[in-house]
Amino acid sequence: MIANFFSKTKPATIFSIVALLFVYYFAVTFLFHSTELSIQFLIKRISFFIFIALLLLIVNFIVKKNKLTKDNSYALLLMVFLFGTFPEAMFSSNIVFANFALMLGFRKIYSLRSGVDTKLKLFDACFWIGVATLLYSWSIFFILLVYVGMIIHQKLTVKNLFIPIVGFLTPMIVYFTYCLYFESATFFYNKFSYEINLDFSSYTLLKLLIPVIFLSIVLLWSLVKITPKVVSVRNNFKFSWDLLINHLLISITIVVLAPTKNGSELFFVIFPSAVMVANLMHHIKSKIIRNMILYAFLLVSVSVYFL
Repeated sequence: MIANFFSKTKPATIFSIVALLFVYYFAVTFLFHSTELSIQFLIKRISFFIFIALLLLIVNFIVKKNKLTKDNSYALLLMVFLFGTFPEAMFSSNIVFANFALMLGFRKIYSLRSGVDTKLKLFDACFWIGVATLLYSWSIFFILLVYVGMIIHQKLTVKNLFIPIVGFLTPMIVYFTYCLYFESATFFYNKFSYEINLDFSSYTLLKLLIPVIFLSIVLLWSLVKITPKVVSVRNNFKFSWDLLINHLLISITIVVLAPTKNGSELFFVIFPSAVMVANLMHHIKSKIIRNMILYAFLLVSVSVYFL
């Protein structure tokens, strides 16, 4: 059964997940994003696929290193299902590149729990958030996650308060200097035009409405089932769970305010959602129900192409 196969992290499971990502990515490529076939087109698409696959490996490192889930591959599998469910998320280059940079930042934020090299981690986290902001301006909201992480892990000191600001401004200053040198400062300023779009008419389309409702129900189930168990025990996972909840809330805020509402903005909620649902899978003892959840995600991810 599918739940049993992915219940452990093994080379075979990682290979299967990457293969599934390959199927989703190129199915969408040839169904919706193909132009006239050429060598240049294929090289571009294959290169972009490799980039997304590398992003998955970074996610796997974050999850395993910080013990965000037990020793299983559910989080990675669910991420790929969600990529398949919201295919536009894989084809917005700015959002994909921004999330790649953010993952490098999240790697530092979630590792604050260790208490090692805290100041360096705060700088690095906001440095990568700064890079992500240059790629997709709404990524700036994740600076809040750095401070939330400091509060949760009790790392908030006067010195630590200013280190994230320095880290965030470093890529900004470098890029501004570059633009100024080539007399294109306006290009830099345009990076920070925060146009808010509250038109959710695209979410009335079944291909977005059904998956969003389904994901919302499963996330609510995860929160209701896991949170009471976590708050009663003071351990490292409790801090990580608190951070995950705040991560999800910030991601939802970005989705709500994002200027483009075509499904690509949902990329931001995929990581925290996948990790939360993976923890739900662990807490469900019934193999039948675990399989039903995974098959439901698979069914939804396939059905959107026919809606």
